[in-house]
Amino acid sequence: MALYRKYRPQLLSELDNGEIRTRLTRILGSPYSFHALLFAGPKGTGKTSAARIVAKVLNCEKRKSIEPCNSCDSCIAIREGRHLDVFEIDAASNRGIEEIRDLRQMIKLAPVSGRAKVYIIDEVHMLTNEAFNALLKTLEEPPRHAVFLLATTEPEKLPGTIISRCIRFNFNKAMLSEVLHSLNRVAEGEKVKVSRPVLEKIAKVAEGSFRDATKILEQAISENALTEEKIMTLLGSETGVVKEFLLMLSEKKEKELLNLILQMLKRGTDFRIFVTEILLLLHKILLSQHGIIEEKTDDNDQLLKINQATLLIKLFSKAYLDMKYASYVYLPLEVLVVEWCESSYKN
Repeated sequence: MALYRKYRPQLLSELDNGEIRTRLTRILGSPYSFHALLFAGPKGTGKTSAARIVAKVLNCEKRKSIEPCNSCDSCIAIREGRHLDVFEIDAASNRGIEEIRDLRQMIKLAPVSGRAKVYIIDEVHMLTNEAFNALLKTLEEPPRHAVFLLATTEPEKLPGTIISRCIRFNFNKAMLSEVLHSLNRVAEGEKVKVSRPVLEKIAKVAEGSFRDATKILEQAISENALTEEKIMTLLGSETGVVKEFLLMLSEKKEKELLNLILQMLKRGTDFRIFVTEILLLLHKILLSQHGIIEEKTDDNDQLLKINQATLLIKLFSKAYLDMKYASYVYLPLEVLVVEWCESSYKN
């Protein structure tokens, strides 16, 4: 079993997102009932895990506190995805009005074994307009035994009428400390010793995604790449080249930069990680230039002469986004180099 599934949170207290954990605990402990929750946020931030925990809380047979017991038949069935009153629907595959009409007919029936019928609709923004209209009628007057848990990575695509019927939870990208907490839990569970610097590098690359971080850690464990040097090789990182790249950029050494990108391509560099590392350094330079932090190292004296940090941050941020859709991931970086070196940007 993949580690991100093996160590998926099973209790409210195990949710790594502190804000979500606190809010869910308050709402589930409140005497007031709810019929629809909306979980909105980027992939891998724990939306589905939270939804399943809520389903367990609502149907647990032995619950004495807010937390589910995690050992009764109901909790086990939900964890294994076979509970007769908990339905997980992928809106990307079941996005039409017929599926929602079927749901509206089923929801009228009383629960088979649990206290509540729970409908977890993933990527709910994928529903058609007709399906949204049909779902809205159910959300407006749901049966007392029904609860909807809607999850989406693109809440802006949801009709306002749907959002207004839900209690909204924003699953923001996890903070570094939260991802580290999650990785430590996995490492301890697997009885693997991993240094904090290695976990920090994994957490930074994961970009706020618990799932992505766990996948990287799993790969590192399987390939015995648990030292700083090995993890950087595994990630295709070019930390040592970042400052060199920025210095050459400040001097507008166009040909040398294009050759360097070609060399990095041959080494199998992950260019999205490389650009992320450049943005992190530019961020430090920007804060240092404004006296927010002190960033003084032997190499940074020259770097801090770059007075176009803000513009470079914008350019590298755009290149990072363009890489997601580029036919060749290194092309946006090459375009950035050419535009910067052949432009009138001052350095």
